[in-house]
Amino acid sequence: MKIEYLAEACTECPLIRLYRFDLTEVQELQQLVKQLSTSSLHEVSLKDKSWVESVGGCGITLRLGERDEGIRQCGPLNFECVLTSDGWNNVQGLLEPFCESNATGYQWLINTSKISLLLSHDGQW
Repeated sequence: MKIEYLAEACTECPLIRLYRFDLTEVQELQQLVKQLSTSSLHEVSLKDKSWVESVGGCGITLRLGERDEGIRQCGPLNFECVLTSDGWNNVQGLLEPFCESNATGYQWLINTSKISLLLSHDGQW
């Protein structure tokens, strides 16, 4: 799975996209999100995961919070996404179709903050 920040490439920008992933990688992501939704995990940096390839040094930390804050930029290519348990549970549901063997396409995982999060097999939307 690749992670990349697109600041000005399109009208939907800025956005972070997760793309070129296999079934196992998206299942790993869903498992992390599930742990956030059940409060068994409070934060995780995707950049630190062996199955995530950072493009240009982009990194995002997924964090459990008391309110849905969405994605915010903490440094030039450093981001954090803060959602409540319910927010992470919603993201878990959005990931579900990609955990099937023949799933294609894309899904906006978060698009309620200034920076959106896109999951896309081929990087397109």
